[in-house]
Amino acid sequence: MKLILVIDRDDDIGRKAKIKTPVIGRENCLNAAVKLALSDPEDSDVNAIFQAVRLYDELKNAEVAIVSGDEAVGVVSDTKIAKELDELKKLVNAESVIVVTDGSEDEFVLPIVSSRFKIDGVSRVVVKQSRTIESTYYLIKKLFEDPKIAKATLAPLGLILVVYAILTLTGKSYMAAGGVLLIFGLYMILKAYGMENYVEGVMENLKKSLQEGKITFITNLTAILIFIAGLIQGFNEFWKIYTQPVAAGVIILATSFVYGAVWWIVGASLFVSFGKILDGLLEGKSVRRMLASPFFIISAGLLFYGSSVLILSWSGYFEELQRRAISDFLYSIFGAIVLSLIGVFISRTK
Repeated sequence: MKLILVIDRDDDIGRKAKIKTPVIGRENCLNAAVKLALSDPEDSDVNAIFQAVRLYDELKNAEVAIVSGDEAVGVVSDTKIAKELDELKKLVNAESVIVVTDGSEDEFVLPIVSSRFKIDGVSRVVVKQSRTIESTYYLIKKLFEDPKIAKATLAPLGLILVVYAILTLTGKSYMAAGGVLLIFGLYMILKAYGMENYVEGVMENLKKSLQEGKITFITNLTAILIFIAGLIQGFNEFWKIYTQPVAAGVIILATSFVYGAVWWIVGASLFVSFGKILDGLLEGKSVRRMLASPFFIISAGLLFYGSSVLILSWSGYFEELQRRAISDFLYSIFGAIVLSLIGVFISRTK
């Protein structure tokens, strides 16, 4: 038997049509397509499902099914798809599959499918569009109205433009190009390690704390501003070394950024921690474990600071650090150990 498989990696069918997957069988898939079309007629997954049903009608000894992932596209969604594929393998005695996709991110899971079924082919469904300026404009407009696309494109572009404008207006246009590259580099790092979901969670918590009237709204907002100031200060230290006549290595440049930004980032983290503690006290919750976090935050700051001082002292760019590098490094290690022990004691004391 051949299985006609539709993959909805970002779970549009679950979020919009409230349908639980896997969906198996021609009638069930048609009903799912209709429900999804009624909830969002412009969703490309609708066309993919109808294409799968059409292939099912053309083939003999076949079955059609739909699997979906999760809105958090990545490890979470792919794990869910793998689980549903295992379930399909038990329920449907299929020797091979034809994968039907809308030609987007769904094809990233083909290795997961091939590890469980023999793939006979991939059917890509592309919706036909009128080739006019108006339709192109409408398509681009709709793409940017999609929250996922808007967050991935407009947010970093807007941040880059803001940084460029601030540096230009403050008479530091010579730093504008470097600032833009810094923002772009940080964005690429966030994307590479999947940390954009964490940033999105911070913004969501900020919005939630405002709506619920919590003190964390002010502390988190202050933390964001301090964090941005820390990035700027770190970039200033980075720029001092970068513009030196003798070129510095990548390690020295990265360490100079850490040296300039570390205590600002520690301060931002402390504001977040204090906000949670204050809200916990006001709500009558136990804050014993929360009280330990500031000690660990400062411990981490001491380690990063001491290490950055020691590394920069070897570079020769900071003469004032050479005289106290070893002592600062040792004091930082000692202070980090003492503070971390206090944090452990607080967290484990009943």
